[in-house]
Amino acid sequence: MSAPPRQRLLEVNGGCWEGLFVRLGPDGREIERFPTRLLVTDQDGSIEAALTYLNSGRTVPMRFHEPPAAMQISAAGHWSLGIDRTGPWPWIAELCVAHGDRRRRIVLRHGVDALENLTYAREWRPGVTEAGPATPLVASLQTTEAGSAAATRWCLDDNVEVVIVHPPTPPGPVQVSLTWQVDADVRCRIERHYSPYGLLEPLPADG
Repeated sequence: MSAPPRQRLLEVNGGCWEGLFVRLGPDGREIERFPTRLLVTDQDGSIEAALTYLNSGRTVPMRFHEPPAAMQISAAGHWSLGIDRTGPWPWIAELCVAHGDRRRRIVLRHGVDALENLTYAREWRPGVTEAGPATPLVASLQTTEAGSAAATRWCLDDNVEVVIVHPPTPPGPVQVSLTWQVDADVRCRIERHYSPYGLLEPLPADG
């Protein structure tokens, strides 16, 4: 039987992570980048995720006793966070996949009708050698039809793919997925999916 979501989250994502965040515009071109340090701890039953922006020294903490209801955590410890339902309003989604001492994470901000920006993060444990993406980063974008909706695929770093499916008229269905092809044998993936009525769908049993 799989461990409880809180335990899976901490076992895979707890501790210290160094990172490089790159914010991209809707055209897939880099707007800015900033180095970070994230510390995820469990103290007195409360999980704290403190993100420090190294350029300014500003730290933004997030605390919770149990994962929020709208946070989905897979059996492998990958996770996503966002609103519990979509509709005719802007929305934000965050997805993260991890493999050993490295992670890949995205935060996307979507307006009522279109994507506003996407932030892509490469994160690694202290001491791990991790080269940042070329400057400036330009994502390869492909748009296809997915039924009555449009699907946009963002290709990052050659082995990271983000797919965003959004209907012409809210609330749904909406789908956001993050896939990291670590190597020929290892593929990390998490998907956040909303029904045609805009309700957050549960992760599949093998998610």
